[in-house]
Amino acid sequence: MIGISTALIGVFALAAGTPQRSELVERIHAAGAEFGVAQAEKVSDVRRKSSRGKDPYTATVNIQLPVEPGDEPVLATVKTTTNQPLSPGDSVDVLFAPAQPRLGAVAGDESSLGAELRGETMPAYMRWLFVSAWVVSCLGAVGRVSMRHGFRSLAQLGSNDMAIRGRYSRVGGSGATAGQASPGKETYLEIQTDAGHARFYTSFGKQGLPAVMEGQQLWLCWDGHRGGRKYRFSPSRTPAVLVFDTGLVVHGMMKVDDVETLNESGASVEKLGPAAEADRPFRLFDARAQWPLVVEPLALQVCLVVLVCAALLTFDVANSWRWTAGIVGFLGVFAAAGLYLGEDTSTKRAEA
Repeated sequence: MIGISTALIGVFALAAGTPQRSELVERIHAAGAEFGVAQAEKVSDVRRKSSRGKDPYTATVNIQLPVEPGDEPVLATVKTTTNQPLSPGDSVDVLFAPAQPRLGAVAGDESSLGAELRGETMPAYMRWLFVSAWVVSCLGAVGRVSMRHGFRSLAQLGSNDMAIRGRYSRVGGSGATAGQASPGKETYLEIQTDAGHARFYTSFGKQGLPAVMEGQQLWLCWDGHRGGRKYRFSPSRTPAVLVFDTGLVVHGMMKVDDVETLNESGASVEKLGPAAEADRPFRLFDARAQWPLVVEPLALQVCLVVLVCAALLTFDVANSWRWTAGIVGFLGVFAAAGLYLGEDTSTKRAEA
């Protein structure tokens, strides 16, 4: 989730920034750029940026650059953006090279041209805006994943983990229709144990849980320590896993309130001994740790398109191409994330 947030904001930041100085600003910078005030000699092509009355005016202005006394006046043409229409004789803020005024000039002052003159990709306020957006998105992603999945998965059982013998009954919940999960609805697997029914929440993906698993014996394991402390910010769910006798392993979550009723009947994994070993080592295989092996080819192809768009944005290209690549890359991250997150891969065959 943090990677998705980083990619989304990163692509947008690349599109909004500029990879290098414009050609004219680069020449002026190399010749010793300075900000100054020039006098408008002729103003033409005055228009608003749009039809709205509060938009600034743009114009083509012939200016006389300031030179040393006794030197021949130098004229230049600049494109200006001002709140009020300019007239001949008005002052215009410009960037030029006093040592080589014939290079020309660029209209603007320190606030509008300072970042480009220093070689920065964007002004400081935009950098902080993107950094702040990234931090907020990462915090939101961490909070979301923590509430839904927790910070650990039961890829390896430890001393705090509990287990109880059980049997898979059916798919339950408001999103269950004819024993199958419905997209966008909260469903769970109903597990019959000696302590009663337990609700095991997991994502089923497009294929659902195999029908042959109904009635199969299994071990229900969970983190007995997580959420057990009655603190104000105690998590409401705890990582859990189903280990079927047939070798199927299903990763998911359980509500802490449900787990409290099982803690008395369950036993620590360390104390189960040979009963838990059965015919094979009681070890878990977490498919999420092997995510490159289960990503759909289309998702990888979309990621390649995003990388190409991001690479294009590091070059000095026209704004039209720049924003086209930025939008395609931004939407591509959404598409790749949807393809990856839309199909849950937590139900896989266990590996001994």
